[in-house]
Amino acid sequence: MVRTEYTGRVVDILEVREGSTVTTLRAFVMITQLEIKNFRGFSEYKINDIGQVNLLVGTNNCGKTSILEAVHLLKSKGDASVLFSILAQRGEQIQSESQMRRAEADLCRLFHGFQLTLNSSFVIGCIDRVTETLSATIQQMGAVQLSLFVDMDTQYQPDFYQLHVSWGNGGEQKDKDYPVRPTGGFPYDIVRRIYFKASPTDDDNIKFVPASSLSPQKVVALFDKTVLTPDEDLVLEAVRIIEPDIIRLASLGGSGVSARVPARGGIVVKSSKWEERIPIGSFGDGIWRLLGLALSLVGAKNGILLIDEIDTGLHHTVMSKMWKLICATAKKLNVQVFATTHSSDCWKTLADNAVDSEFADMPIRIHRIDKDKKQPETFTNKEMHLALNREIEVR
Repeated sequence: MVRTEYTGRVVDILEVREGSTVTTLRAFVMITQLEIKNFRGFSEYKINDIGQVNLLVGTNNCGKTSILEAVHLLKSKGDASVLFSILAQRGEQIQSESQMRRAEADLCRLFHGFQLTLNSSFVIGCIDRVTETLSATIQQMGAVQLSLFVDMDTQYQPDFYQLHVSWGNGGEQKDKDYPVRPTGGFPYDIVRRIYFKASPTDDDNIKFVPASSLSPQKVVALFDKTVLTPDEDLVLEAVRIIEPDIIRLASLGGSGVSARVPARGGIVVKSSKWEERIPIGSFGDGIWRLLGLALSLVGAKNGILLIDEIDTGLHHTVMSKMWKLICATAKKLNVQVFATTHSSDCWKTLADNAVDSEFADMPIRIHRIDKDKKQPETFTNKEMHLALNREIEVR
């Protein structure tokens, strides 16, 4: 038998065995505090009261997505593919006619003020049971061979600079160096990181769902890991929020997914309304969004799920069921959720669910981000529900 205990914001899952011995199966440790320095639009920012489900609200360009990116980069321990994907997702890579430079990226966009000099750095830290810190610094270096970084046979030497990334948690330490080169002369112009040979990582315990939703390739990969497992029912439950007649989902596999597959593809649906299987794209954006959310939630078991603009493609009438599914599944699978929104319906339906008896022992938070302040205004379960009842706008 498995017993789940909520002690503050830390979840211990204990397996009760024979006799008097109790074995700890899993200690799920959530982030309780996050601190950011010189990253993106933040010169200095700190969030103290972080819950298991966290909704970030605020005006456009206040830094909500940057907070998701900071968590992603920190928890990936500075992985190069995550570093590049953060830039590419916002279109901050450099397109060039040169094959060698086809995937350079504007590193300066990760640094506060977008200005780089020697020793420019940013720092991201969090507290769970220990302090975990990641720092990234522009340093000088000697000439290097880039055969491990450049996706080409020709070896290429940049100007003598590197991005030094250091991650540590008090017990473990990891340091990585990524060669960079200046344009127009360092340090007076932006620094760009050259393309390197590396496959995007798919961390077992952290998933990022962008505002544009997941690609067909990503959805199929996550679905194939979920199908025929106990968690498959959670995915079906999610899509049935919009279309209750769905009986089954199936993947077209590698033969059905390629770079030319449209924005919604690779998955087919069996519905009680029709005899033939139906492409999931026929059901609209909402089901595709919920499918991606559910698959990512299941894939983030015992870890972290980051969702940018969670309400994308969803009608206000499904918001409450979506939050109930997310909160219940996060509680069951020990997932910490960080999401952003601009929607009034989104935060209001979360506020309603936050005081449900099922989630009374689950810390749910709304954080209002203001780029002119160094800390958010945070609403607890009861406070956000009180704001809802008094018609106080928290966004």
